Amino acid sequence: MFIESICPKCGEINNVEHSGEKILLVTCKNKHFYDHVVTPYSRTAELKNDKRIKLEEMIVEKKFHRMSDKTTICLLIFENGYEVEGRSTVRDKSDFRLVIGKDKAYEQALKNAMVALGAYLK
Repeated sequence: MFIESICPKCGEINNVEHSGEKILLVTCKNKHFYDHVVTPYSRTAELKNDKRIKLEEMIVEKKFHRMSDKTTICLLIFENGYEVEGRSTVRDKSDFRLVIGKDKAYEQALKNAMVALGAYLK
């Protein structure tokens, strides 16, 4: 299985092969070495494409806000008036990248919307 790992020095996203290890030694494209601690989360499972497409078609507006030096929030507003929030944060503010934060917050908001609006997708 491949997982995404973000280099803490340059912010480069690396696809790393994972086969059950708890800690991976990663080398990014810029030749930085770092340890990646693998934490399994059930929420990392991707949405199925057909349900994701239906959800994204229901979105009327997307709002992003940088809450602090480490946190980004995404608010999705749906055509039925429902609002769902997703949040992304980093441990150290030097690791913060706005583009990555927006992407991760949007993905979490979509997953939260799947729970809240799952009945509309059948």
